Parts: sequence; structure tokens; C-alpha cells
Amino acid sequence: MLSNTTNHINVLYLNYVDIMFDYGIRMGFSEDAVMDAIHNVFQRLLEKKSPLDIENEKSYLIKSVRNELINESQRVQNLDSTEDGDLPFSITVNIEEMLIDADFENTIQKKIQHVLKTLTPRQREIIYLRYTGNYSYAEIAEILQISIPACRNLILKALKELRKHGSTFFYLMIYLNHKN
Repeated sequence: MLSNTTNHINVLYLNYVDIMFDYGIRMGFSEDAVMDAIHNVFQRLLEKKSPLDIENEKSYLIKSVRNELINESQRVQNLDSTEDGDLPFSITVNIEEMLIDADFENTIQKKIQHVLKTLTPRQREIIYLRYTGNYSYAEIAEILQISIPACRNLILKALKELRKHGSTFFYLMIYLNHKN
């Protein structure tokens, strides 16, 4: 018979493995590396003797897998990082569900990808967390290990950069809100 803690960890795994996997892939890691990191996180949770006392489980798990992947990349040194130590976080755009006309879809997708490339990897990551992941500023600050004011500032800078691109910014916001 499984303990309550083990049952709880199993439920956490089932509820969040896909979110953690998607996040790790967007950070630029291979599928195998992401799954290994996820399993390492849950293995450590299972090894704890005391019950879990986590206020926000989703943020805790995202932060844990992020840290696991960063630590592993530093150990292996296979992943290029920018001068700031940012990871090459990417947001891919697939708007076929939203638009019918293939030419129009292709044009918009290229514009959105171009606009996203104007952001730093950290800005892409924070936009993803805020608008696709629907995380609060406090949760994002915890995941990225920055202060809440720094989180707000980074989002504002990213949005300011995106707004320079007019209608493409509008399409991007529609796309991100459609994903929720």
C-alpha cells in the first residue's frame, strides 16, 4: 500500500509532467534530458521522509525542473548560454488552428517569429510564463529566482519591445491568449 505522500507525488506527476516537459523543451533541452530532469525532481521528492509542504506546487515543480536542467547543462556544458547566462528559451508559433488561409498563416507566423527573435532569451521565457503559462508575477519571480519588481520590469521591457512591431504584437497576443 502506498503512503499518502507517495500518492500525492504520483498525482503531482500526472498533473504536471506535461507542463514541465513543455517548459524544458522550450528552454532548449532535448526530450531525454528534460525527462531525466523531471524524473530526478520526482525521485528527490520521493526520497524525502516528511510530507510535502509546498505552497504552490506548479511553480515549485517548474522551478525545480528548471534548476535541474541548468545544473545538468553546467555539468555537461553542451548547451550554449548567452553572456548573461540566459538559456536559449524559444516560443514556437503554430497558428494553423487559428487561421484558415495558409498564405496568411505563413506570413503571420514568420512575422511573429521575427518579433520574438528581437527579444532576449530571458524576455521570451518571461513572456511564455506570463501569457502562455498564466503564472503570477510572484510565481515567475520564484521560478526565475528574481525579485517581483525585477520580474515586472522584465515583462514591461519585453512588451515595450514587442509593441514596436505594431500589428504583429497584436497577432502574438491573440496567439498567446488562444493557447490558454
